[in-house]
Amino acid sequence: MLDLYDKWNGLIPIFGGIYGLLLAYRIIPKKPKDPEKMELWHKKFGKMMKILCPAIIVYGILQLLQILD
Repeated sequence: MLDLYDKWNGLIPIFGGIYGLLLAYRIIPKKPKDPEKMELWHKKFGKMMKILCPAIIVYGILQLLQILD
């Protein structure tokens, strides 16, 4: 069971990075419950997420290909 996790553990950062990019580029959520709060989040974290999320995705791909082992 642990061997299966070791083989596919790169998917977690890939999906997390994709989700972060979707948030940073305002693709999700379409209609936030509190737009003012979401706007503050974008001002505070938007630029950082646009830089870090692609790096997280690349890290996940490298894990998936077992290059970092």
